[in-house]
Amino acid sequence: MTRRQTALFLALAALWGSPYALIKVAVGEIPPASLASARLAIGATALAPLALRRRAYSDLRPVLPLVVGFALIEFAGAFLLIAAGETRIASSLTGILVASLPLVVAVLTLADPATHTTGRRLAGLLGGMAGVALLLGIDLPGGRGALLGAGMVLLASVCYAIGALLLERRLARRHPEGLISLAMAIASLALLPAAAAAGPDSLPSAGAVIAVVVLGLGPTGLAFLLVAHLIAQIGPGRTSVVAYLAPAFAVAFGAFFLGESVRPATLAGLALILAGSHLATRAPPG
Repeated sequence: MTRRQTALFLALAALWGSPYALIKVAVGEIPPASLASARLAIGATALAPLALRRRAYSDLRPVLPLVVGFALIEFAGAFLLIAAGETRIASSLTGILVASLPLVVAVLTLADPATHTTGRRLAGLLGGMAGVALLLGIDLPGGRGALLGAGMVLLASVCYAIGALLLERRLARRHPEGLISLAMAIASLALLPAAAAAGPDSLPSAGAVIAVVVLGLGPTGLAFLLVAHLIAQIGPGRTSVVAYLAPAFAVAFGAFFLGESVRPATLAGLALILAGSHLATRAPPG
């Protein structure tokens, strides 16, 4: 990769690793449903001008029911679960648990006849699951409340996995700018009743508002544009490697900006999840 491509690659990894610290800042004052709805509204608004300029909404009407399903699972469900989970666990742990997404996809596709279930794939699944178990069993202070929060984040990974499979198998040929921005708008509207019921009861601080705005513009909006640009420049295979760097940024942001502790069990769990994801999703030779 060129220096510019490398810089964009690292910027994308940082953006994908940053939501969890921003959510942690905001969710202390803004309820999860309100936070998720606002984040999605900002992201959809940021992407809409590009989608309109490229006429990216024109081919979505025939698949509108699928877009609605994708929006509710990938965005409304996952974003709400992550925000709710972060009321109970650290942002760095959230970023690591979300990194189990490739493992969840691998599990969901085990029954697919086109999937090659090799010993390496099974070893990756077992190793990644061991990493999750290590985090939940050793690196999860806070009792049942923290366990519930971690469960919400893992359920969000399941939502992401189902959304990714739906996108790959039923929506892959649609203009991505239009699909993503419309899905974000639908998800934001779907969360509005819960957001209105939840509050917040008082005006949030400037720091919380800034966190939501940055969250919507950066990891939710700008990151998508960087993904599209990098796929065009270096291909989807190399671009996908960013998923292995994002959790490291999440841990670093949590430690540096929020003072979250990074213990050996945290790093060991992260290493097992990433190694397991690599083995479980690597294409078979030949």
